[in-house]
Amino acid sequence: MIPAIFDQWSQSSKKVLYIFNLQSKQFDYLSTAFEFIWEINRDLILKNPGQLFALVEEDDREAVGLRFEKACQGNACEIEFGLEFPDKRLKQVKVDAQPIADGSGTLTHLMGYAEDVTQQAQYREHLLEFGRKKNNVLQVVAHDLQGPLAIMKGVTSLLSMDHAEGRYEEIANYTELIDRAYEDCLKLIKEVLQDEHIKSAGTPVKRKRFDAVEKTRQTVEYYIKSQVVKVPILVESPEDKIIVELDEMKFTQILNNLITNSIKFTPANGKISLVLNTHGSDFILTHTDTGIGIPEEIQPYLFDKYSNKARRNGLNGEEPNGIGLSIIKDLVEVQGGRIALKSQENKGTTFTLTFPLLA
Repeated sequence: MIPAIFDQWSQSSKKVLYIFNLQSKQFDYLSTAFEFIWEINRDLILKNPGQLFALVEEDDREAVGLRFEKACQGNACEIEFGLEFPDKRLKQVKVDAQPIADGSGTLTHLMGYAEDVTQQAQYREHLLEFGRKKNNVLQVVAHDLQGPLAIMKGVTSLLSMDHAEGRYEEIANYTELIDRAYEDCLKLIKEVLQDEHIKSAGTPVKRKRFDAVEKTRQTVEYYIKSQVVKVPILVESPEDKIIVELDEMKFTQILNNLITNSIKFTPANGKISLVLNTHGSDFILTHTDTGIGIPEEIQPYLFDKYSNKARRNGLNGEEPNGIGLSIIKDLVEVQGGRIALKSQENKGTTFTLTFPLLA
């Protein structure tokens, strides 16, 4: 009677219903939906239930075995695991097992269901990726806003000093710097809030043709005019123009991160230089400072935002957030570029960034 009721119910359900006999180690009942999930003839499993484990992903087999033992000891359990088919297709399956005892309290059967939860698993992974993307975006924004905001703070300090001394000839220059810092902040926020940042797990790249030499000079001039930076910053190029096809906003973020990182670790008597040139079909940006350098033992962790091993306070006590260099690496690589590091303690650091001239 019970199998007949199960058969009627299973006709309209994609779940696999089962009753497993703990004494005979055989299925007393296994609904036909089983074949749609495991893609194995049901009769083969009825004869040899051990074949069920053949498709279970290797990494999940131990956990599945432990859950089965737990259920056989009288504990209800549920487990989700992967199935890997000969053609490398994957499915995610959830199995529920409820122990059944006879009138004397002796465990006799396991009863439950199995279902294909591949779509739910993919949806969960999408949500997790969305969460990771959101957190990464927030980290980038929080980090990259520090540069323009520091410029604003420095300029307002200069304004206060000039006002106290009755000097107002630089007001136009100061207001221009504050306005530009505001625009930079606004551009960064707008870019992050665009739909593609939310809809896509990847980082969108908006390529346009622009002069990398001019953009670099503009960015450096921004720091020099603010008088916040005491270290000389030089821009050199054997070419008057280098037209690249990159994301202009991301290129600016790279420059800001490189410069602010060098400022933190370069003394006032040091120097920061940016050299731009081309080699074949590549555009090369070489950023060098004569700062305190990077200890060899922490260099492998520099681009790892999940590691604390490369975090150091700046020369003026600036607290690290640990993501600046990882942001640079991400922004370089997402545009098809690569980054290399060379550093020696007490001598300085050089970052070499290579991009294709054309996308």
